[in-house]
Amino acid sequence: MTNLQASSQLAVYRREVKYLLSLTDRLYLLDALDALLTPDAYGGYNGYTVRSVYFDGIWNNDYLAKENKEDEKKRVRLRVYHPEDETAKFELKFKSFGKELKESLVISRADAIRILERDYFAFLNYDSGVARYAFNLMSGAQYRPVSIVEYDRRAYTHPDFNTRVTLDNNLRISKFSLDLFSPQLNFESAMPKNQTILEVKYDRFLFKQIQDVLTKCDLTKKPPSKFGSSRAILKDFYS
Repeated sequence: MTNLQASSQLAVYRREVKYLLSLTDRLYLLDALDALLTPDAYGGYNGYTVRSVYFDGIWNNDYLAKENKEDEKKRVRLRVYHPEDETAKFELKFKSFGKELKESLVISRADAIRILERDYFAFLNYDSGVARYAFNLMSGAQYRPVSIVEYDRRAYTHPDFNTRVTLDNNLRISKFSLDLFSPQLNFESAMPKNQTILEVKYDRFLFKQIQDVLTKCDLTKKPPSKFGSSRAILKDFYS
């Protein structure tokens, strides 16, 4: 049995707000945030690609909670940053009345493949509360992989107050494969390439300098849900 160190499990509590940006506001924010914040260490200044496979129960409860705009929602996903990654990040994301809890667990590529194949006993290789919860949830509610998304991210952080700002564009989905590690997937665009999803995440309060920068942008538009966009085939079924 493989026991991961405690550092491979992470729980993050914070507030999260999302907006849909025009290309003009995206370019302005990139310049402004370069002066205020630090580019995420993983991708650096040029950003990085994110690929996620989402899971849902056999009755699509997570999707329906989103569609019904319920106050409490969750997401279950596996994430990599390159198809050749030797590890994957398993994430449980809970939203409750405007606050967010994200719990993460780094797992091996081999165990990620087992989970994609619905062999949830792979979670028992990890001495982790996240792993135990995931095993019980996904086995009991018959979770299965349901969709895959990919997008390009520029991310910025600040060491205080758990501040993180991300700009995601070129959102794309695949309708024909859920292979998280495939080097070549046939993706199709899920939103116009001149639009960007802005996510602002923080704890307690947001720095005034960031607030001032954001007031210069049009923040009246709400972005599409990555999870919802990837499951668009269900919209007609439940409408």
